[in-house]
Amino acid sequence: MRIACSIIALCSYCLFFLALPVQAQPASPHHVSVLEGLVVGVAEGDRITVNSFGTEIPVRLYGVAAPQIAKVDKFTGWYKPGQPYAEDAFRALSIKVLHQQVKVEIRTTLLSKSESAQIAFAVVYLDGRNINLEMLNEGWAWADRMILSRNDHPRYLTTERIARSKKRGLWAQENPQPPWNFKPQIKIRAKQN
Repeated sequence: MRIACSIIALCSYCLFFLALPVQAQPASPHHVSVLEGLVVGVAEGDRITVNSFGTEIPVRLYGVAAPQIAKVDKFTGWYKPGQPYAEDAFRALSIKVLHQQVKVEIRTTLLSKSESAQIAFAVVYLDGRNINLEMLNEGWAWADRMILSRNDHPRYLTTERIARSKKRGLWAQENPQPPWNFKPQIKIRAKQN
């Protein structure tokens, strides 16, 4: 009788945990979601949109922070200046991945403050090449210390340090300001007819 009760209790315990939704279970630090899709848009030097089976997914390159690009609102006339080398970083990423089939390893997702959408932070691969590290190596971005995992931290920082020492890309500047410290002044432009 005791053995039967123990077996029933064990089975109930196992069924309880199997019935939990996936989000309720703690994520393994080595578990990543992987998807493949076509890059249909590049917004900045560290942001792309991937179409996977008809769903467009906003993706930010994990561990990478590119200079902020200038933004203009055509309807309100406000203008937010960008950082030096932002257009170069945008162009470099566009040349690499736009209209290409990529593999995306999603490390985490976050809810955007400005939009009510989730953004996937991911490592993007094209033909086996790690695009995130390429952007760092070519000097188009900083290693984003705030989001890097302990395992990825040394590799990303070393790649940035090498680009910095060789004065590649934005590192040709004397003292480039990282995007997390960049506070542009929003200006209102007069509408042109």
